[in-house]
Amino acid sequence: MRWKISPHFHFKPGPRSGPGGHHHNHDPRTLDMLAIIALLVLAAGSGWYLATSFATPPSSTAFIVPSQSVHW
Repeated sequence: MRWKISPHFHFKPGPRSGPGGHHHNHDPRTLDMLAIIALLVLAAGSGWYLATSFATPPSSTAFIVPSQSVHW
């Protein structure tokens, strides 16, 4: 099956046909492309968040220093 990306989405307003009044005639390739775009946006956003959160040093200098005489 060859992929052909149409220049416009086929969402037609108007009366719905089919059982229950819902029209389930969406192109699965369009849904796949929307899912891929959503995942790319999520990955880019999480990468940006991690890059900006680790770029700034911690504001507090109170680090936990482990003791050398810990007895469990």
